[in-house]
Amino acid sequence: MNSLQLGLVLIASIWAAMNTLIAGYGAVNGTRDRILTGYTDDGIKLTVEHRRILYENDWLPMKMGIAFVSLAFGGFLVFLPELAIEIGSLRSFCYVASLLPFGSFVGFFFLGLRDRQLIITVLKSADAESQKPG
Repeated sequence: MNSLQLGLVLIASIWAAMNTLIAGYGAVNGTRDRILTGYTDDGIKLTVEHRRILYENDWLPMKMGIAFVSLAFGGFLVFLPELAIEIGSLRSFCYVASLLPFGSFVGFFFLGLRDRQLIITVLKSADAESQKPG
């Protein structure tokens, strides 16, 4: 591949990856908000068990999946210049462009740990509240 072809692949892959990540952010944050508030988007109250299922089966896998997709995309950008016959400034551009998905991975992973702790605390509190007589 020449540099022009790789440049086009780079632009298309950044666009596709960013659309995926932005949609993923929305889905993960919406699920987190439903777990924390205890209500669906339509205002229907969720049971503590349903909130726990949302956490274990929706939020956690989505959060980890999007984090690792970010990591994989960053690796793709770092590897992309190796496909070029003539590299030129493409290598530097790819390395700079890879900072976005690698930063997204770090943010998703470490901020996800904070969100996870908050969710667990809220679920424990909701569980204790539901166990009260009365």
